[in-house]
Amino acid sequence: MEKVTLNNRGDWEAINKNLPRPESIDDILSYRDLKSSLEDNGHPFKEVTDFNTISFGHFIVMEKILGFNIDTEKKTRMLLPYILRPINEDKLDNSNKELEDKHIQEVLNYSIGSTLAAFTRFLEIRNTYLYKTYNGVIYGTLYDDDDDDDEEDKETHIDSSQSAREFHTKKFFWNELILVVAGGSIFETDRAVELPMFVVMPFLAQKRSLQIVENLEQKARSI
Repeated sequence: MEKVTLNNRGDWEAINKNLPRPESIDDILSYRDLKSSLEDNGHPFKEVTDFNTISFGHFIVMEKILGFNIDTEKKTRMLLPYILRPINEDKLDNSNKELEDKHIQEVLNYSIGSTLAAFTRFLEIRNTYLYKTYNGVIYGTLYDDDDDDDEEDKETHIDSSQSAREFHTKKFFWNELILVVAGGSIFETDRAVELPMFVVMPFLAQKRSLQIVENLEQKARSI
């Protein structure tokens, strides 16, 4: 084993428990390479480090995977090929199955320290993007303990403990969101998913803000 990857991490865990003492220079170099593969030493892929730079469709694919009811190991293996893309790819393009399968194996066979570090960074930027920059636009509103918003305003938001599936049906949540971006036209959905997130999210944030205003106005009228 030259390096530890997502594809052979099970073998590494078994080997590491009974790793013999090195008996030669080659053994020492081999062990050093194995240990090095557990560290974040960079990678040859294009990493998603800014949600604004990806397409709406790319975002949806990753969010759907995160929503799958599967264990973290499987979810990580499914997500990483979308977090780490081919270096020469302008935008997500996995229509060529042969090339995509090759890319998936390249990611899963790369040093685990670098790939898992990219996965951790992705989760951090996702949390910032969805729950700070665009808090409440896609999912529930995440409040800090020292949030000074009044109770009336909070009632117009969805609590952070709730998921999107609680105010939209699980089956059609993303379809409905795509249709919103597409202006309600099914003929424009292909164009909608190709839009960059820096266009989509401000649009959805504006729609969300208007919804809050209308809810407050309706509540005021009913008093």
